[in-house]
Amino acid sequence: MRLRVRLKSLCLAGCVCVCLLLYTLVSTHRETSESNTNTNTRIHGNKVTRITLQDLAAIGHVTETRDEGGEKNVTPTPPLIVPTPPIVHTMVNLTSGTALCDTACQIRQTREQKLKEAKKQVEETEGHEAPDKVKPRVKSGVKCDRTCRKKQLIKQGVIRPRGYASRVQVENMSLPDSWTVTRELMDRLSLRSQHVKKTCRKYGLDKLSPTNQPNAWEFLINKQHGLAWCNVFKAASSTWIYNFNLLAGYTETELMQAKEAPINLARKRYPRPSVRELQDIFNTTHPPLTFMIARHPLERLVSAYRNKILSGNRYYSRLHRTVLKTYPELGPGIQTNVIGSIGGVGAGPWGGVVKARTNPRTTVPSFPQFVQYLVDRHRQGVKLDEHWTPINTFCTPCLVPFDVYAKVETLEEDGNYIIFTAGINDVIKPKRINRSRDQPTDEVADKFLCQLTKTQMEGLLQLYKYDIELFQYDVDKYVECTQNNT
Repeated sequence: MRLRVRLKSLCLAGCVCVCLLLYTLVSTHRETSESNTNTNTRIHGNKVTRITLQDLAAIGHVTETRDEGGEKNVTPTPPLIVPTPPIVHTMVNLTSGTALCDTACQIRQTREQKLKEAKKQVEETEGHEAPDKVKPRVKSGVKCDRTCRKKQLIKQGVIRPRGYASRVQVENMSLPDSWTVTRELMDRLSLRSQHVKKTCRKYGLDKLSPTNQPNAWEFLINKQHGLAWCNVFKAASSTWIYNFNLLAGYTETELMQAKEAPINLARKRYPRPSVRELQDIFNTTHPPLTFMIARHPLERLVSAYRNKILSGNRYYSRLHRTVLKTYPELGPGIQTNVIGSIGGVGAGPWGGVVKARTNPRTTVPSFPQFVQYLVDRHRQGVKLDEHWTPINTFCTPCLVPFDVYAKVETLEEDGNYIIFTAGINDVIKPKRINRSRDQPTDEVADKFLCQLTKTQMEGLLQLYKYDIELFQYDVDKYVECTQNNT
């Protein structure tokens, strides 16, 4: 009898436990689904993170809701970080983390207020202005709250600071464990060098004169690893600046998250040499392996136009206005977003809309307008921007004894030769860095170049005459498509 009573008690207790467990699970699910009025669920990595409206404001989103009358309520904030969401499985709640922000900022505000009150009392008592003991970084509770929330979200891996990696397309590369130089490669590099010297002699470009001096300004020289490189912009320059920064001691994380331009980071470790310093380095007992990278000059020009002009790059805004004002007869220009805009609209679970703030649209010169400007400036003898100036004047290959003339078109093999010959294969972690997130330039170059008139194409061929011949590039297909354009 007693055994039956005990069994009944155990069964009853078990049923109660099961019911409580089910009730807890249902309640948790209901709370999660109903909390959409004040939180947003974010998928990231192996987590599902609940983000509050305050968190969204901290990371620079605009929240839009409607009141009872149907009027829009919009709260805009500047875009300070770029969200990066992959896929998830477990749930983490940031409420406890962001609650710390409320407490920390409240303590700061209280301390700030007490210091201000103490300062006021001293001034009233002593009759003169008291020193300000309030830390200048504590400006307001709103700023403190935003800063704290951003740090919490970054710590959880939900967002990342806007850095170099957010502005470019990065592809990891792998080096072979061992690499053997082929006879074919050596013959190709030798023929390139011989052809450059022959062309230099043909046009007298190897003769020093007051107007024909070596340009040492763009060289990066790493004495430790015995490498000297002339950086030709828009010719794998981003990739090799990254490599030289690694050789200079920067870490991969520092480079990918840096807000400063990679070339500026490089110049902190690689001072610009003078012509005398460059000549002294080449005349040492063990001179460095000296190389440069060439690219089809017309395709390099298209790449520069897409990256610096068509993108709406703010740095070139004055150039945009000058070209549009000078050549209105060539068209009204092109409407584009200013570089760095992060457009996008998504529905928030609370029924409103989350908008990433977008930068304003601007008008930039069309490719024919841009080319006409370059051709005219060249005829006037004006120095051009580093991104589209001819390689012949930028790296002066006729006046500098380069060991390797690499090319973008054969860069994988040429690059391996440089890396393994210099013995840096264990130091660098090669990446292919591309500033264009759209189609590769070589696939769309004809769409730009074939817009030009025959006269404009002839002007470009004159501008890049030496580059085309020095590095043996074929321009026939681009010339043919402009023959009938007037």
